[in-house]
Amino acid sequence: MSSKINKVTLGYWSTKGLGAASRQMIIYAGIPLVAKIYKVLPKEENGEVIYEGSSWHDNDKIELKKKNSLINLPYLQFLKDDEEYVISHSNTCLTFLGKEFGMFGQTSKEQIECEQLLQESVDLRSVVTKFAYTHFLNKEEELFAAKEVFISAFEKSNSGKLQKFEHWLNSKDNNLSKNFLVGNSISSPDFNLFDTLDLYKNFLLYYNFVEGAEDNNVFNLAGYPLISEFFNNFRLLPKLQKYINSELYKLPFTNKGAKFGSGKSGITWDPVIDNDTTPEEIIIE
Repeated sequence: MSSKINKVTLGYWSTKGLGAASRQMIIYAGIPLVAKIYKVLPKEENGEVIYEGSSWHDNDKIELKKKNSLINLPYLQFLKDDEEYVISHSNTCLTFLGKEFGMFGQTSKEQIECEQLLQESVDLRSVVTKFAYTHFLNKEEELFAAKEVFISAFEKSNSGKLQKFEHWLNSKDNNLSKNFLVGNSISSPDFNLFDTLDLYKNFLLYYNFVEGAEDNNVFNLAGYPLISEFFNNFRLLPKLQKYINSELYKLPFTNKGAKFGSGKSGITWDPVIDNDTTPEEIIIE
């Protein structure tokens, strides 16, 4: 019988980003987590501020690449059955953790659903992250692009990204919980969708696309009641509270070069007034 993992090291940038869902899963499963944090810091070059990631590229990456030539962020590192594993790429990490912790469907059909929904949540996230890392000439151009993101993600049609998840939840059998995407139990895509929705919530509130919205009703007012119920119920899960109350949840959504979601207390990172005080390791046991 395969032994249980006793501790996991997860390496990622000093953001939520593609590492957040895996961090959540490890904590939810009750496994001690060592979150390695790699900072992207401002550097002046030719009169302009750029952001560089030498804290990763010039350090741990060098040794980890000897163990896994495909190494990238996020990565998982752990011992199992006295053998060291180094796993890279976000969906691979989520799939492995889901199967390891019994959070990847209870049947073959449900496992296929997990695969589909993971990829669909990646597509949903890519719409807003592409916007976040685009540099605009002026505020008018930025606001026009933000409106395009809103239309692409929230339009009420079969091509609307969020509408697909609303339809998915609505189509579930009446005897199945709508608090989870697959069956009656939590699975990897739930964590990925929750984190993606958290990013979109902040996007909607910042650009004021939903009048009168607050944290707990923004998706309902946007016309997605099942998504709203899923998001609010997931955030209150007892086993998730250790993550919600941790330093990991306080991290910004995106890296400092982004136009949206990169500031610790605001939307954009300002190297003049902001300091990255994130520790290099955050340990949650």
